[in-house]
Formats: sequence, C-alpha cells, structure tokens
Amino acid sequence: MITLHCVVDNSALRGSAVWGEHGLAFWIETPDGSLLFDTGQSGDVLLHNAKMKGIEFSSCDAVALSGAHYDHTGGIERFVNLSRPGIPLYASPDLFRERFSIKNGQTRHIGLRLSQAEIARHMDLRLSAGPQEILPGIWTSGEIGERHDFEGRSA
Repeated sequence: MITLHCVVDNSALRGSAVWGEHGLAFWIETPDGSLLFDTGQSGDVLLHNAKMKGIEFSSCDAVALSGAHYDHTGGIERFVNLSRPGIPLYASPDLFRERFSIKNGQTRHIGLRLSQAEIARHMDLRLSAGPQEILPGIWTSGEIGERHDFEGRSA
C-alpha cells in the first residue's frame, strides 16, 4: 500500500496546527521506502508540518523535485541538514537553469537557491529528461514540453 501525506500546500484549516504556504510537498510511504516529492516554499512550513505528522526526514530514501521554482524547492536547504548523506535526488537536468519573474518592471529570481555543487555535496543527483524509477512502482514522468499560448502560457 502507498500512503500519501500532504506536507505543504497553499491552504490549511483555520485553527489547525498545520501551517500553509504557497508551495507543495508530499511525503510518500511505500512498502519499499519513503520519498519526499518537492519541498515547498520555505523550510519553516516543511519542517513544522512534518513534525506535526511525525515524519522523520532521516528515514527518507529519495527526493524528487517536479520543477525548479522556489515553491517546489524552497525547503531543500533545511531538508539536506536532516537527511542522510548521499540521498538520491531525482529531477530534470534543467533543474539548475536560472529562473526569473518580472513583476511591475522588476526582475526577481524565482529558482532554486542552492547551486548544483552545494546540492551535490549532500545528495546523489539523478538528473534525467526521461522517466526514472525512484522506488519500486514510483516513477518520474520525464520532462513535460513547453505549453502553447492557447494552453495558458503567461509572461
């Protein structure tokens, strides 16, 4: 059986001890191991909610990052300090490309905060444009191509 826990999401019930933020992170438990899928926007919410759910990142067998924007990767800095050395990280080879946003004429960085070298010191990078098996029965999809304008692409 596979169990999926939402650790970071855009919302939390009022009065709940669980925190919410713009971002995403899931903890996936399988009979063959556990996986952190994305790390949310900040390490604060990731760590707080993991503690509330009894999740121990030291038991994590792998990490998968679905994209390189801060709302999927922002908690990686805090996570690497709690995970075991050499844990595999599955992502697109495009993970370390710079990402920016322009809002009100101002350019801001919205990508991964750590460099490839910094992450490689803690994790075993498994970057691939094609599908990869993370744990038995758990796969990445491989890269998803660019969207066309009529599909909602924005500046």
